Formats: sequence, structure tokens, C-alpha cells
Amino acid sequence: MIRDLSRHLKARSILSLGQRDDPRSGDQVSYINTHEVRITADEIQLQDNGGRPYRATMVDVTVDITTSGVDGLDTGTKAPETWYHLWVISRPRGFVKGLLSTSSSNPTLPPGYNRKAYVGAIYNNRDDYFVSYYQNDKLAWADKSCPLAMAAFPDTPTSVDLSASVPSTAISVILELSGLTTIGGHFGSSIYVGPTSNGPWHNQIMMIAGTSQGAGNIDHVQLVTQSEVILDSSQQMFAYVGSPNDRLELHVLGWRY
Repeated sequence: MIRDLSRHLKARSILSLGQRDDPRSGDQVSYINTHEVRITADEIQLQDNGGRPYRATMVDVTVDITTSGVDGLDTGTKAPETWYHLWVISRPRGFVKGLLSTSSSNPTLPPGYNRKAYVGAIYNNRDDYFVSYYQNDKLAWADKSCPLAMAAFPDTPTSVDLSASVPSTAISVILELSGLTTIGGHFGSSIYVGPTSNGPWHNQIMMIAGTSQGAGNIDHVQLVTQSEVILDSSQQMFAYVGSPNDRLELHVLGWRY
């Protein structure tokens, strides 16, 4: 099977603008409060619209979504349940600053600024607050979100919407899987997760409560584990369970770019 990787290649080309020159000195994004984040990097490479590179060092900027323009939101006003992408920007003679934008590829740069580097994204939740998270290089670790609450889940491949849990630029999602079963007797069942409806699948085995532990057909939490799934489609993964009696709950802990 040959899959369309254009989305991933596009994301990688965007992210390369913010790649470090020195692999030992990564960029970091840290939550400050409900409307501010801090971006730091020892070294980062920006580019102008013509692709000409510019190396910035000792970057340390704070962006505030309640502010407009430089070190704030590029256009419009903040909105709940929205992803905001983080950019480092600069003028021709330096003056490195930050910017927030709903665009992951083409933010509206303030007058006089012609260089940019993509460094990540943060979610503004339904309460109109930034979700607490920390990013080191291309790995983000966020407040736990729940795209799928505990419920009976199909035993055939089914899509899971991650649009409120990972940004569109994420290439993988880090999950906490919780399984629940009602099967009695000494049996095993599984949770399967994968990037497409055709897999490839990674499975986590749930050991079912046996009759030696009591009567069968009693709900019993069997599994809590972590997994990472590559995303073939933006903000979407697939899962299924080994038996119609099984239930599944997913929590998102973070993602990679």
C-alpha cells in the first residue's frame, strides 16, 4: 500500500524553518498563564518568503493572545475551541519577536517583519483559556484531554476525532488507553490503535477477570497503558476492540510535530 504523505511532507517543510542549527540546543515553549506562552531557543533558523535563511540566537519571547500584532495575535480576536500556531518572527536587522496565528503556514506578519519560523501550537479551550502545556523541541506534553469517554466501542476499525486534542501539524499522538470489559471466564481481549482504517495495528491485551476471582460478566477495569500513534490524516486516528463487550476510553497526553 502506498499512502499519500504530502500532508506530512508539508508539515515537515514548515517545521524545518524552525529547526535548530545545534541539535543539542532545542527550542522550548512553556505555558505562563491562561493567555501567555514563552518561546525560548538557543538557536533557530527563520526564512523570508524567498526562502533565504536567517539564524537567530538566544531567542526569548513571550506572546500574549490578548495583544494584537507583534508578540500577540496576527489578526482578529481570540476565539474559544481554537488552535493557535506559534511563530518566531523578525525584521531584516533582527528584532526577534513572537506571533500567534490560526494559520500553520502563512501568518499575517506585522509591518516591517519579513522572516518567520514555525515552532508549535497551543489550544484555546471552551472556557477561552490556553490549555497548560510544555514543549521541548518537537515533543509537546499537555493537560490531559479526553476525545473519547468510556463507552462501548465498535469491534471494527472506527475513526477517532482528535481535533480538540492535537493540532493539525501533529504527526503523532501520545495516548493513554483505558479498557473495560464485561466478559467472564479466563479470556483475553485487546484494544487496537492505528493510523488508518487498514492499520498497521498495535494492540494492547486485556486480561479478563476469571471465574476464580468471582462470578463472570462483571465490569472490570483491565488495562490502563500508554501508546503513540502516527497520524496519517490530520487530527484523526483509528481504533477498535476485540469483542463487542469491550469498552474504550482515550486520553491524549501530548503529540509530536
